[in-house]
Amino acid sequence: MQSPPTEMRKRNSKLPAKSKANAAPALALTHGQAMWLMTELGLRGGVSGSTFNSYIKSLRRIGIPFETGKGQSKGHRHVTYDFEELMELTVALLLRVYGTVPDAVLVGLRNFRNDLRPIYRQAFHDAITRTFPAARVVERAGSRLTAEGLFLDLNIRYVAGQMVQFGPPKAMSPFEAIVTFTSAEVPGRSYLPLNVTAVAELIVGCSRVAPSIRRGRGAPT
Repeated sequence: MQSPPTEMRKRNSKLPAKSKANAAPALALTHGQAMWLMTELGLRGGVSGSTFNSYIKSLRRIGIPFETGKGQSKGHRHVTYDFEELMELTVALLLRVYGTVPDAVLVGLRNFRNDLRPIYRQAFHDAITRTFPAARVVERAGSRLTAEGLFLDLNIRYVAGQMVQFGPPKAMSPFEAIVTFTSAEVPGRSYLPLNVTAVAELIVGCSRVAPSIRRGRGAPT
């Protein structure tokens, strides 16, 4: 995958010792806390808090990261973000091009939501169990690279500036991700596999130490 506009900041995660394979961590962040989290992950991109807050709200109006109806009526004004919604929002922000997510990508994330959310939960489980064996690359001089975690391939391809394919999404082992990376045709394959285990670890670790933020306040400017 191409490098995101800003690098996700590393943070020590505090994950529970045990979890069921298909379970998601119980998170319920307010909008302000979610904006704080995206900022902690380095996804604000250098814009002001108010600009970033407006952009996130514009994504909500077109269905990212919530199901239809959630957060779209006065009765749901104070919406909360669960783990899967935070994962979807983070993935969307990682797919930004020149500061925005292409409309075709947003449609793809919505259309494949039922396929993607089990992968997000599996990534959280892998953060605890390391289900897939690590892949190791060794060069002749002796330098070593180790890849761990569950990877997500969205199968996004562009031709002449237009997206011609999105999905179906596929969960990959570290070895499969390396094979996909090394065999990718760069001009046609714009987004390479994303380590969603690392994303899940960051989201859960930061969420557990999220500060209390009064409603109506977004990320700091």
